[in-house]
Amino acid sequence: MSARRVAQQQRQRNLYMAVGAVAVVVVVIGAILGAKYLGGSSPAHTKGSLAPGEFALPAGVEAEVTGVPAKTLLAAAEADNRKSAFPPQPLPASARHLSSGGKPEILFIGAEYCPICAAERWALVMALSKFGTFSHLAGTSSSAVDEYPSTPTFSFYGATYTSPYLSLVTREVQTNQLDSSGNYPTLQSLTQQQSSIFGSLDPSGGVPFVDLAGRYLLLSEQYNASHISGWGITQAASYMTSGTNPTSRAAEAAAGYLIGDICTLTHNRPASVCSLVPANLRGITTSTPLSRAHSVGGKTTGAKGKAPTAKTS
Repeated sequence: MSARRVAQQQRQRNLYMAVGAVAVVVVVIGAILGAKYLGGSSPAHTKGSLAPGEFALPAGVEAEVTGVPAKTLLAAAEADNRKSAFPPQPLPASARHLSSGGKPEILFIGAEYCPICAAERWALVMALSKFGTFSHLAGTSSSAVDEYPSTPTFSFYGATYTSPYLSLVTREVQTNQLDSSGNYPTLQSLTQQQSSIFGSLDPSGGVPFVDLAGRYLLLSEQYNASHISGWGITQAASYMTSGTNPTSRAAEAAAGYLIGDICTLTHNRPASVCSLVPANLRGITTSTPLSRAHSVGGKTTGAKGKAPTAKTS
C-alpha cells in the first residue's frame, strides 16, 4: 500500500508540473498578443548599455526614418535648391582621403548635448540608410539647458553600421547630462588620427564635424530643426518624415544632398540609389562653411536661434 501511495503521489507531482509549464506558456503568449493588439509596444532595438540621457527607440521610429525613399530625398533636394538646406563644402585635393577596408570612410564627430548635432543626425540616418544598415541606434535629445532645448534625435554611441559600399566611424564625445561641476562628461575620446583630422580641418574644434572620405566636409548642421525642440522622438519622427512642413522638407533635402555626394564616393553604387541622382546633385557642394554654434566642451559660441546661412556656388 505504501509503495502504491508513493507512486500515485509522484504521478500527481508530474501532472502538476506539466500543467504549470503549460500555464506559463499561455501567460507569455497572452502577454505578447496583448502588447500587439491592445496598443502595447516594445523597444525596436536593445543595446548592451545606454549612456546617460539615452533611451531605447520606440518600435517603428527607426523604420519610419530610414524608410523615406531615396527618390523622395533627392526630389526634396532639387526642389529646395539650397534655400533651406545646404550641401557639404568641398575639400581640397590635398586633404587626407579616408578609407577603411577598401571602402570610403565617413567620420562623424558629435556630442549628445549639442542641438545642431541633433538636427544633423536626422539627415545622416536618412541618407546613410540608403547605402547600408544601422544596428542598435539609440534615442537621445540635446541638452535641456542649451539653445533649442531637448531636441530629439538619434545617438550613434554603441551603434553599428554595415555597408558593402561605405565605412562609418562615429564618436559622440560628450553626454547631454551636466555633472555637478556644470560640465558635460566625456563619452567617447578621439584617436590620435581622428584628433589630427579634426584639428587640421576645423581648428575651432566645433561639432558636428562630418568628413566624407576626405572629399567633402560639414562643419555645422545642414538645416534648422529648432521646431522640434522639446518633442518626443515618436512625434518628431512622424513630423520629420512627412514632407508636409518646412522642417521635414529641409531635413529630406539635406539627406538628398548627402546622397548626391556619397554616390560620388561609392562610384555610383548601389545603382538602385545612385541611378536616381540627377546631374545637378552629383558631388553637390556649397562654397563656404555654415555658421558654427557649438564647440567641444559644451560652450555655446555662435549666434543663437538663427537658421544656418551660407554663400553657395
